[in-house]
Amino acid sequence: MARTVRIAVGVCLAMWASLLAAATVDAAPRPAQDPIQLTIGGGLAESAAFRWSSALAEIVSRPPGLPDCDPTAACGVPNVVAGAQTYDDSASLLKALLDGRIATAVMPANPVFGAHCAAQAGTPAASLSILKVLYRQPLYIVVRSVIPAVVRPRDWAGKTLVTGVTGTDSELLTDALLDAYGVSRTRLKVLRLPPAQALAALRGGAASIGIFLGHVYDRSISGLIDQGFTLMSLPDSPERANVLNRLPVFEVGAIPAGTYAGVPATSTLAQPMVWVAGPAFDNRLAGKLVADVSEPHNMSRLAELVGQIPAVPEGLAFARLPAPLAEGAAEFAAKQRAPIDIVACPPTVGRSR
Repeated sequence: MARTVRIAVGVCLAMWASLLAAATVDAAPRPAQDPIQLTIGGGLAESAAFRWSSALAEIVSRPPGLPDCDPTAACGVPNVVAGAQTYDDSASLLKALLDGRIATAVMPANPVFGAHCAAQAGTPAASLSILKVLYRQPLYIVVRSVIPAVVRPRDWAGKTLVTGVTGTDSELLTDALLDAYGVSRTRLKVLRLPPAQALAALRGGAASIGIFLGHVYDRSISGLIDQGFTLMSLPDSPERANVLNRLPVFEVGAIPAGTYAGVPATSTLAQPMVWVAGPAFDNRLAGKLVADVSEPHNMSRLAELVGQIPAVPEGLAFARLPAPLAEGAAEFAAKQRAPIDIVACPPTVGRSR
């Protein structure tokens, strides 16, 4: 799909103005240097990924000529001028990253993992490196509250399920669930639709089960629950373990009780969202960026900017990576004594149906 071009310039310009205004006469500015232009790709404008990419751009930006940072306040990386850019889907975002049209991106772990492992299997090298795991996007399995109740995937037989279009992570996850739980496709109708049409199918009664992945659906899920839907849980079982074995970058997740009215705590799966750098990204800059966004004042400001989307705890920000950690980021993690590990590529790369 063609990319949507929306650069978050206004936010950055406003921030620069406030920073320049804060420079007092007593704090002599540094000599001007060439700025380091940094583009951070994200998802659609309404997505959590774009919210995070915009927040990161604000946090790390500190244009040339400003005085030294105040150690008691949030501050960016000297000479960095960052902006966020939206893309329609993960495929176009990944291509822009590999082509060098953007320097970094906030994107799901699974496409990054696929590109990394495909390179190991002999295709052209992806040359991607991870800066940090940022947050996790939850899996929502939405079912209409009917009798008999749908309490496990095997109960999907004879019903209509709606998921994402072919090639999306939600569609990939749907296939893995059907296979792992032994749901015959001959006994289930699957609709593969864009998000708005998928939600409309549930609201209009064309489907009774929906599989959605990501915080972008948070409000829509709340609306569906108000209309008589609920969330299905995926408790620990050999079948769930098979799903995680097939999609190794996914993790066990949970939706706490009270997140949605009347819905108890729900066991689910989650996909890490990573800040990933493209080919030949400067290792020194990588270390500076990661150190900056991990600084306590900046972390507090980041939490304000991203709202209700919690960051991964710092102790897990370099664990279960879908590709190698950037050298500068690895040096920072080692100094913090944070665990670093990379998810192993499967012997054979590819998807089966």
